[in-house]
Amino acid sequence: MKVFFDGTPFLLEKTGIGHYTENLISHLLQQDPELEVGLLSISLRRGHQLRRAVPPLLGVRVKGYNLPANFLYYAWWSRTGMLPAESLLGDFDIYHATNYQAPALRRARLVSTVHDINFVRFPEMQSRGMRRFIGSLPRLLERSRMVLADSRFTAEELMECYRLPENRVRVVYPGLNPVFRQEPTEEEKEIALRAYCLQPPYLAYIGNLHPRKNLATLVEAFNLLRGRGLQHKLAVIGGGGLGKLNNIEYHKLSQRVADLGLQDEVVFTGYVPDERLKSLLVQAEMLVFPSIYEGFGLPPLEAMACGVPVITSRRASLPEVVGEAALLLDDPLDAEEIADKVERLMGDRALRSSLVEKGREQARRFTWSRAAREVREIYSQVVEGE
Repeated sequence: MKVFFDGTPFLLEKTGIGHYTENLISHLLQQDPELEVGLLSISLRRGHQLRRAVPPLLGVRVKGYNLPANFLYYAWWSRTGMLPAESLLGDFDIYHATNYQAPALRRARLVSTVHDINFVRFPEMQSRGMRRFIGSLPRLLERSRMVLADSRFTAEELMECYRLPENRVRVVYPGLNPVFRQEPTEEEKEIALRAYCLQPPYLAYIGNLHPRKNLATLVEAFNLLRGRGLQHKLAVIGGGGLGKLNNIEYHKLSQRVADLGLQDEVVFTGYVPDERLKSLLVQAEMLVFPSIYEGFGLPPLEAMACGVPVITSRRASLPEVVGEAALLLDDPLDAEEIADKVERLMGDRALRSSLVEKGREQARRFTWSRAAREVREIYSQVVEGE
């Protein structure tokens, strides 16, 4: 069987979709060495860079083209089947769209992963580039032989919003990068602290700066905590992947931090690769992740695997992902509640120990081996169903 994936996520800083694509491909190849896998990137200026940008995935065929991607994906291929992917790649069996876009196909079957539909739920919070997905997603779902959702929450949203039949949606939980299950050395931890100008004790947030991540409320809660005598800093770990929106949100947040006089207490690290991220994470007092919308929510699981207790929201997929292994916020938009939950966790050693133990157990349930096995079975069902 020949499968092509969208390689576009590898052309930028690797965020969630890039990690998803890389880990899924890697474990598919481990489970089925006879599977032929390729990556396709179409980008006006960066398509040719795909070969240098992809991780060292042995045996993966790489095809990158400098072509007008926006025109092709959102104008040409939305109206016509001319110039199908087979004309660029030759014949293959499955095209797996992990990034909300897919070329026209002549014979190959389309399988799509929808990580979430935050751009539909919060259109006012999106960059212009993301807003185009609102119009293109219905056509992508219509063309897909099978749609994979990262959580039951997202699957139900797709069935509700797009009347997608239940037999064409499968929940396949992503796995956890094995790097988070490995204890970093003391040297690795010290290097990471120096690289990002951090020193314990600190509270950690991990993720991009999208408004739905609710960082504005987290900053207000941190200000309340400092007023109550907290000596910790706040590490905002991550960023990127949002284009101009990232810069806009960073400016808003940093201005509010300055207005509160917390410039020396709130550290924005920018993008951090997983190998360094685990070293920052294991040294955090806790992860505070007050997001109001997640299709899956990987940072809480990463923290749990590292033995770090988690405070997160009782919203969207997050309760589904963390189970009983986190302290949940009933109203993540309430800075007082966030501050109170942080104080509670810091002052209750028994609660902390319980969450750490439950968290490690919960994180072990999410593996890429299981995800790859389920996806491989879906490929076979889609191909044999013809």
